[in-house]
Amino acid sequence: MAIKILHTSDLHIGRRLYEKELAEDQQIFFDWLTSLIGSEKIDALIIAGDIFDVANPSSESRKMYYELLVRLSRLKCRVIISGGNHDSPSMLEAPGELLRELDIHVTGGLPENFADMLVAVKDHDGKTGLVIASVPFIRDADLKRYTAVESYEDRLEGIRTGIINIYSELAILCDKLYPGIPAVATGHFYAQGGSLSESERDIQVGNLAAIESDKLPARFSFYALGHLHKPQSPDDGRRILYSGSPVKYSFSERYNANRVIMYTISEGNLSYSSIPAPIARTLLKIEGTVSSIREEINRLIPGNNILPTFVELDATEENDDPAKRTGLETLVSEFTLGKTEIIKSRIRFLNRTTGTADLFDAGTGIEELQPSEVLDRKIENDNLDENTARMLKEAFAELLEEVLHKQNE
Repeated sequence: MAIKILHTSDLHIGRRLYEKELAEDQQIFFDWLTSLIGSEKIDALIIAGDIFDVANPSSESRKMYYELLVRLSRLKCRVIISGGNHDSPSMLEAPGELLRELDIHVTGGLPENFADMLVAVKDHDGKTGLVIASVPFIRDADLKRYTAVESYEDRLEGIRTGIINIYSELAILCDKLYPGIPAVATGHFYAQGGSLSESERDIQVGNLAAIESDKLPARFSFYALGHLHKPQSPDDGRRILYSGSPVKYSFSERYNANRVIMYTISEGNLSYSSIPAPIARTLLKIEGTVSSIREEINRLIPGNNILPTFVELDATEENDDPAKRTGLETLVSEFTLGKTEIIKSRIRFLNRTTGTADLFDAGTGIEELQPSEVLDRKIENDNLDENTARMLKEAFAELLEEVLHKQNE
């Protein structure tokens, strides 16, 4: 009988879209996921990082997470969780002994003993049919023994080499402990050719240290990855597979075809297929002048999904005009349509002189911005030369990594 493995990632429990809670969206996915695991008789579930949206999640977020794990344990499905860049390794691993009793394997951070990352999945005869290398997000501190930093370019190459060497060591160990057994590796990194959205936090020097798929060891038939929210395979389905996030977390993700991936091993052959996830909510972004946006708003029909449609309005006008700003505000305040809600509106004026305080469009809150966005806009606004911009980005990435590392401790 075949062994079936599901792969998802980037749950981001506790995430908000602007000020709107997304717990309902996530719960609908969890209900569907547990139902699918039961109906398909799934043997193991991979969650490839970013379980939570922040390193210190709220009590409500932790409750949702542990309730999901209890439901999965009742299905007799082995759960394999690896930490992401948003997760605190110590927080994920704290209940490790208890979770092992529920057949839940958690790798929050890179362990000293690489064998701790190898998880055997047995077939229905009790024989090991597949090995999963549960590799978490690899932090800069994990790479020090592989990296001799002398310049910006050395740092990028050192990160790439370090990550590849970690997987190579793990592949050798996998061969030693499980010779001839098919293997899949998880991971939480940016693969070369991947497509980003607005809601992923930059990792490994602003996502510049992209990993080439051909450099990763061939011992692992597939790399079941997290970090990128758009479902994709940068190497055209050969080995690198991002399941994508199960919920749309920004309006840039509104066209994502959310999914989970199912790996099937039968008679020694390992293959995969995609299973579409339920669409609980539509995200709609309307762009144009205030006048054209008003016309499009008037043509909208009520949402027909389980949850209300969220709408973002992005207006652009040539000249700064208070009447245009007031017009957009009035449009939002007077909007009424069944199961549809405008949750964000902004307006920008093309011919407006900008200073540091005006780098972002009117209506953009600081909580909506990625740290690197602020720096990028400032560099662009000041028209800095390439070399200066590069040095600033390098220094900023190092400081940001240090701050995030301290937050996750």
